[in-house]
Amino acid sequence: MDDEGAFDVIVIGTGLTESITAAALAKAGFKVAHLDENVYYGGDEASLSLDEYIDWATQPRTSTQISSFSSLSPSDTLPNSRQYSISLSPSVIPATGPLISSLVASGVSRYGGFRLVEHVAVYSSDHKVETVPGSKEDIFKDKTISLLDKRRLMRFLVFASEDEEFEGRVELEGTNVDMPFLEFLKATFSLNQEIAETITYALSYCTSPTDKTLPALHRLRRYLRSIGRYGHSPFLVGHYGSSGEIAQGFCRTAAVAGAVYILGKPISSITRNRNSEKAQSTPTYTLTLADFPEPITCHLLISSESRLPVELIRNIDAIQRIPSAFPFADEDKPIKIARGVCIIDQALTLTPTQDSLIFGEADLENSITESSPALDTGIVVFPPFSVPAGFAPSAVTVLVVGEGSFSVPKGKWIIYISTPIPSFSPDSNHDSDPVVSPETLLKPYLETTLSFSSTSSVKPLIPLFTSFYLQSTSPAPRAASVTASAVPTDLSASHEVSNSIDPPSPSILLMPLPEILPLPDSGDASALNAEAVFWEAIKALNGFKDTKKQEASQEQDAPPVREEDRLSIESFWPPVVSEEDDEDEL
Repeated sequence: MDDEGAFDVIVIGTGLTESITAAALAKAGFKVAHLDENVYYGGDEASLSLDEYIDWATQPRTSTQISSFSSLSPSDTLPNSRQYSISLSPSVIPATGPLISSLVASGVSRYGGFRLVEHVAVYSSDHKVETVPGSKEDIFKDKTISLLDKRRLMRFLVFASEDEEFEGRVELEGTNVDMPFLEFLKATFSLNQEIAETITYALSYCTSPTDKTLPALHRLRRYLRSIGRYGHSPFLVGHYGSSGEIAQGFCRTAAVAGAVYILGKPISSITRNRNSEKAQSTPTYTLTLADFPEPITCHLLISSESRLPVELIRNIDAIQRIPSAFPFADEDKPIKIARGVCIIDQALTLTPTQDSLIFGEADLENSITESSPALDTGIVVFPPFSVPAGFAPSAVTVLVVGEGSFSVPKGKWIIYISTPIPSFSPDSNHDSDPVVSPETLLKPYLETTLSFSSTSSVKPLIPLFTSFYLQSTSPAPRAASVTASAVPTDLSASHEVSNSIDPPSPSILLMPLPEILPLPDSGDASALNAEAVFWEAIKALNGFKDTKKQEASQEQDAPPVREEDRLSIESFWPPVVSEEDDEDEL
């Protein structure tokens, strides 16, 4: 085999976490191959045209695919289908946080465009849409809040936005830290029910009344600090489907740094080379790909568990499972999420109401006109049981994107709607689809969202396209097409070979399991997990390099490897040369 097929590391899957990891490793100087059996980038977070989405939704869920999607029900295609970019896992990007930092530090922000989310709103208990604030000044100008409630609210906001760590604060002493956030707001800061619910679901993006206080406070702090960095909104969405396009941007960066991309070629076999036990400088794994002329080799494999054959994982000792690096990762979090996609041809409006509780526009009287401005990009949060006909036990989140996001043709909008299915729910069974279909669960909230159309009182808004599906975070069945013969049958014997390096570097890094997270959290979680995988990969690859040098020195009776000879990586991203030298360039 020639050197063209020999790599330091092979990354399997082009989801956002994998793509950030591959880009960072390639920019650090390693030889990277990045594989995906799909013909598109992005994995479970891909952005697809409408026809591609329908093909994806109607194809069989084979065991070689990431089978985390089920209960799919798309309607027929539309004209100009290639002008749509539909995200399989929609999200928004906080203006401060790990993902935005990686976008700027890596230079990936130059490969795409972004749009500020125009409005964030909450559907109130009295069935009205209330806009979330763009600044603290809006609170003072709201005449519907009593002076006492304003003081209580401002006291809480000051507490939430201070630089001091929450842990150890007087307000979180005793049982308060484990108290549900909604109850914490009422008990500790004496906020009334309506204000507390608005903060809980529309500012902190809690999904249920039982969500814990500490993670909610951290999300709220990030929200408050994000306001004003790039504009009035704390959130951005990427053009052309956001997460999938951003993943592809990181792949472009990796390719520029020398990474090799192979898409649309399923892995036929993965073989562990026995000689790598004797001489760890020998490539550890050989991969053969369907309809690909030559096998490829690597020292280190990086993949999610669902993409590797079960025999390989069971029989290899040098495997390291990377835990989630996202703060407050909770194993009891929901394991399934019901999602819906809807395309409409009439604009929605989120006009503040005259009796808005606390979060109105800065100048409410001037903001209400006979012809309310059409919403291009916005978020609406439905607290649990806020819609009379709805029965979702968790908050329902709606993300609306229009032509300003370059995801739809002119005069069209995509509505993404989702709600997590709690782990305690009988509908969250790993082994079967829920008793209630995603469509049945989400339809009451979709119909309420469609009523925000300016013409809904005259004529109901009928969607042009709808699709509902279920997404699971549980590990999918391992790739059955990677046959058992791909793993040597005498692995037990190979383990008896003397290991010259003790302990050996891991040769497989398993990515953190995906999580069901609030809308603003998934991108940041991907960035943090990618950085965690990156540093573990650096340790492993440096171990292989050390071994190779030690073996060479033993053969040639050369001096031992010195510490300064090791590849030194000091940061996740090397410095990016910017013409304007602007840290916030986006």
